[in-house]
Amino acid sequence: MKVLCSLLLPVLLLASCASMGSSNTKRLLSASGFRPKTPQNQEQQQIYDQMEPYKLYSKEIKGKMLYAYKDPKEGRVYIGGPEENQKYQAYATQQQIAKDQRVAAEMQMEAAYGWGAWGPYNPWWY
Repeated sequence: MKVLCSLLLPVLLLASCASMGSSNTKRLLSASGFRPKTPQNQEQQQIYDQMEPYKLYSKEIKGKMLYAYKDPKEGRVYIGGPEENQKYQAYATQQQIAKDQRVAAEMQMEAAYGWGAWGPYNPWWY
């Protein structure tokens, strides 16, 4: 049973991390003001089908910049303008800085305790 759990745990963690990335992006896009849209006609569906999933696109249409993000799980495109894109970039940067600071703090804590990947450097049982 322990062997089965130890084998399944990394798989489950990787699966949750992979799905967390796209849902996190969708949350940031929504918080930034991007609007989810479903293709309504044949032309929109063709454009949607040609888009690469989970990628932010920019395109100038009639002198205005539009930004689009395809989410194939929901069958939607998140659409925003320059203001929404600027907010999204700021939120994503803030989130990355917070993540980097958390990782650095964890590394400093591990170094302070003298723990590596295999435990303390001079274990008491030696």
